[in-house]
Amino acid sequence: FFNMYRLLIKSSFIFLLLSVSFPEEKNYRSQNIEFDLHNGKKINLTDLLDEGPLVLQFWATWCAPCKKEMFYLDKIQKKFKNKGVNVLCVNTDKIKSIPKAKAFIKQKRYDMLVALDPSLSVYRKLSIALMPTLMIFDKDGNIVFRKEGYISGDELEIEKNVEVILSNS
Repeated sequence: FFNMYRLLIKSSFIFLLLSVSFPEEKNYRSQNIEFDLHNGKKINLTDLLDEGPLVLQFWATWCAPCKKEMFYLDKIQKKFKNKGVNVLCVNTDKIKSIPKAKAFIKQKRYDMLVALDPSLSVYRKLSIALMPTLMIFDKDGNIVFRKEGYISGDELEIEKNVEVILSNS
């Protein structure tokens, strides 16, 4: 009986995960999505996509899986930087936590771009619901990969998706 109960709970959880709705997959190149970088500069999605594919992650300082994933995203940035790939991690902490986020980035000396979104405007435009959420955009502005959460090994799938996009370009 206990095993049947566990199976029912597990299958209900899987159904719930599958029923999460994502925004309609569409071309985001034409949308005016602007990012406020942590260094005070601004950059928009179109400029990033002009360089090549974009790996976009949403994170917060309180999210341990986010920070673990960022470690690997920085490695991906370094590996594919010369091929036009950009990695942009968007922090979603409230204004009072921005100094903590900036200190974290400075301490880690990450090579990737980091933006701040305390008003959650970009977060809402892209229908983000969980931390971390990661999306990979092709050069045309289409989301070709999206995942929520982080478990060890996800970085291999992310890297594989980047390689596929580059080979199709």
